[in-house]
Amino acid sequence: MTHQIVLLGGQLLPVYLGVLERKPKVVHILYTKETVRHKTRLVRLFEGVRIFDYQIDPYDYDSIQETVTDIICNYEGVDFELNLTSGTKLMALASQQVFKSLDCFSFYVDQKQNIIDLSDGSKTKISSLISTKMFLSLSDHNNFTSSTLKAFNEEEMKLANSILELRKDKSGIGELFKLFRSLRIDSELRNFSFSNSKYEISWRSNILCVKAPRFSLNAEGKNSFKILTTGLWWELIIGMAISKWKSAVDVHMSLAIKSNKDANMDKNEIDILVNTGHNVFFIECKSGIVTQSDLNKIRTVSKLYGGLSSKSILASFFKPKDHLLEKCQDLGIEVFCLNGDSNIPVELNSISKSLDRLLSRVEL
Repeated sequence: MTHQIVLLGGQLLPVYLGVLERKPKVVHILYTKETVRHKTRLVRLFEGVRIFDYQIDPYDYDSIQETVTDIICNYEGVDFELNLTSGTKLMALASQQVFKSLDCFSFYVDQKQNIIDLSDGSKTKISSLISTKMFLSLSDHNNFTSSTLKAFNEEEMKLANSILELRKDKSGIGELFKLFRSLRIDSELRNFSFSNSKYEISWRSNILCVKAPRFSLNAEGKNSFKILTTGLWWELIIGMAISKWKSAVDVHMSLAIKSNKDANMDKNEIDILVNTGHNVFFIECKSGIVTQSDLNKIRTVSKLYGGLSSKSILASFFKPKDHLLEKCQDLGIEVFCLNGDSNIPVELNSISKSLDRLLSRVEL
């Protein structure tokens, strides 16, 4: 029987991964008064595993050593292992010293999802995958709704691509978008009609028809009107590009995280969430002007729902202003931009390569 001792700090993912991959029968959690809520959350997530927990002073070296030694001495004939990825440096040093003296196995989970044997430095790739639901549960958010690309039919996808091509050219579709904003169009309308000297728009029975001086659009599908009147067209374009990425296990669109206090209230909405099975990418899609509030939202989402290995991405149709690009760099937000410069990915078919680069990057 294997017992695993874990050190609990601010990062729950490497602790959970260590238990998921190594599959101990018993887990001993060393936590502090600052991480007691994290401990309670982890206990709920460890199904079928017997849990013991011990509150310690994270900066009392002798006390930490004594606690670890007592745990091992209280279970004779048991194989012990130590996950020292989380916790304070002093917790790791004190615990590792005990394990080293007793010649017990200790390991570290790195950001590239390897388990490193600290006795010889050898690495073993983690094979276990984490569901999107479990990722969000690690942040204590269990209730969410989302859609996928499968929720959109072929004509709706073609509509998004048509809008993209019109947006690239001087087609006048930007003026149509300004008209929608001035009219404060409700994208959820089932029926809508409008005509003036420039535009003729009809939306009825899930059939959309638009006639303009230099273009026309036609599509049949329940989402067609919303695709045209909101930035959903751009989310679909990015979603289609990301769906081709080989490392994507799950791609969720319009993911709404519900409030823990009121399940009918959306706490945050994420345009696109990509789950690789080992970490998550949060993507904010902006088809129009990027603002400071957009960056604040991205930062908040990453802080609340992602761990150290999660990535935040701003996928913008237009190049953000220079001071906002600088802010993105400061906040660790990657920028993908269709109309950008040589420092920003500009081709949709290059997004997979950019995601590979982000996946391999280690955050210190």
